[in-house]
Amino acid sequence: MTAIPVKTDKEESAVAPLFGKAKWFALIDDEGAISFWHNELKSGREVVNHFQAVGITRVVFQDMGGNPFMLLSRAGIGCYYSGEGRVLLKDAVARLQKDELIEVTQQNMAEYVERSQRHSKGDHHEGHEHHDHGHHH
Repeated sequence: MTAIPVKTDKEESAVAPLFGKAKWFALIDDEGAISFWHNELKSGREVVNHFQAVGITRVVFQDMGGNPFMLLSRAGIGCYYSGEGRVLLKDAVARLQKDELIEVTQQNMAEYVERSQRHSKGDHHEGHEHHDHGHHH
């Protein structure tokens, strides 16, 4: 089963930008049926524990901190990057089913994890401010 943070509990919702803070998660089973879970937990760690308990094997995210990412990795839950900007739940699900989403691993996590902190604080990670990957939007 796949979990995707969303803004509302509707199938036409957009993916929520921050993984651990999302109020709702869309849960997609192997048949593609969507249900919604209301996240009232307070931390990414609790969310990961819940996902482990209910058998989530993959998550799709837009922005995630390093800690939840490591917890998901340790739990054996695959993490997939939804893409930037406004991404609709339906599109994220369709792309996941077609294997078009980028799987984020410990090898490439620097590009996809903690993006918001890096872009807003700039000097938050010392030694990382010279990263010109050529994709500044």
